[in-house]
Amino acid sequence: MRKACIELMYQTKVACLVAGDLGMGRCLFMVIVSKDMDKEPTTEKWLKALRICEEKAIELKYEVTRIRGAGLAGL
Repeated sequence: MRKACIELMYQTKVACLVAGDLGMGRCLFMVIVSKDMDKEPTTEKWLKALRICEEKAIELKYEVTRIRGAGLAGL
């Protein structure tokens, strides 16, 4: 199975599924956590975005090996 990384990016408020074990490949899928750059998303919103990325990885037949920024989702 191909490997992927999920990256939760606080600055841009997005969760991104990235190809490659180290997350150095192309972006496969992106979830916008908050469109308002001034408002801080809750832990629940980050967790929901993470779960959506995990589901998309399964659909695309990727194995998630790393989660960067997992602290934002309370993990």
